Amino acid sequence: MANPKTKNVIDVYSWPTPNGHKIHIMLEECGYRLNRDWIAHPIDIGAGDQFAPAFLKISPNNKIPAIVDPNGQDGKPIS
Repeated sequence: MANPKTKNVIDVYSWPTPNGHKIHIMLEECGYRLNRDWIAHPIDIGAGDQFAPAFLKISPNNKIPAIVDPNGQDGKPIS
């Protein structure tokens, strides 16, 4: 799901719900900028996107928002 050309950018998976907006607000307030420091990936919970196998690898409990930091411990991605 992540874009390999943006390997140092945080991937944010959410939908425009109150909880989905919280992560966007927090990132902006921490000084991170959309499309520079993080990328938003829509997960349409009305269509059931949260049950897609690719998303379940990121968020096994099928909840949004979910983030993937490509620079986790030991340089490995963490979600």
